[in-house]
Amino acid sequence: MGNDEIDISLTKEEEKERIEFLKKRKFSEFAIHPYYNRNSYIKHAVELETIKEVYPQFDKIIGVFKRPAKKGFKYSFRYCLEETKSLVLCFYLDETPPKFFNAYFDYTKQDKKLRKKVVKWMKRISNN
Repeated sequence: MGNDEIDISLTKEEEKERIEFLKKRKFSEFAIHPYYNRNSYIKHAVELETIKEVYPQFDKIIGVFKRPAKKGFKYSFRYCLEETKSLVLCFYLDETPPKFFNAYFDYTKQDKKLRKKVVKWMKRISNN
């Protein structure tokens, strides 16, 4: 991920629409982008079996982000698996057929979440 790429948060409405888009499709309906199997090794070591297992668990999606792509956007769906472990599934939804192109585990450290809460709290205090 280049530093010039930023995740753009979706509006609640947009997020709901994108999740509905996934709900209407089986994982097998997505074309697999060559990026996923780059040089015949899996880029982020997430097996397709794992992805197929997690994909339909839409209630575990805790965030949807997008980044500009050549055609439309790249969408990332963050599935919360455990308190400090999520699986991010990435799709090109604006292409025909829509494509799955990446998956990676994210182990968010709790101290990051805590730091965000502290920053929010401090901003709230300074605004009073």
